[in-house]
Amino acid sequence: MITKEYSNGEVTILWKPEKCIHSGICVKTLPSVYHPKEKPWINPNNASSQELINQVAKCPSGALSIKKSEAMVRIEQVENNNKGRFSIYENEEFAGEMTYVWAGTSKFIIDHTLVEEKFGGKKYGHKMLMKAVEFAREKGVKILPLCPFAKAQFEKNSSIADVRY
Repeated sequence: MITKEYSNGEVTILWKPEKCIHSGICVKTLPSVYHPKEKPWINPNNASSQELINQVAKCPSGALSIKKSEAMVRIEQVENNNKGRFSIYENEEFAGEMTYVWAGTSKFIIDHTLVEEKFGGKKYGHKMLMKAVEFAREKGVKILPLCPFAKAQFEKNSSIADVRY
């Protein structure tokens, strides 16, 4: 039986095409992740790891399952007065940060993103941005992406446009 793997660097979705008979459920649940007419049809970078785990757990046919990646990845948020940052760690080693500054009470500005060279290619910048988006949604605020990386990600990913200022 064929098994295909799609990873966001933190979790890996395993897909067994022969078992898949309900892909419409996936598309309705996470439309930014599942695109049956595209290749690859699963893009796990368009949702948080927890959203992916929750959605895969609802697969009625068993065609989808989750395999956790070896590395333990953690994102920490720290705020001090009107400044803050999202720091990402792999196995408790600092891997990068995304800094921001509040501009009033209704928006914050992402002004810098850094991923240490040895952690490049693992989509850690994207993971920090998605954490910032999640934070903005929870607080009901907007993000002004002045950092070139964050700005480019907002331009590429329409599923996060609702929090862009």
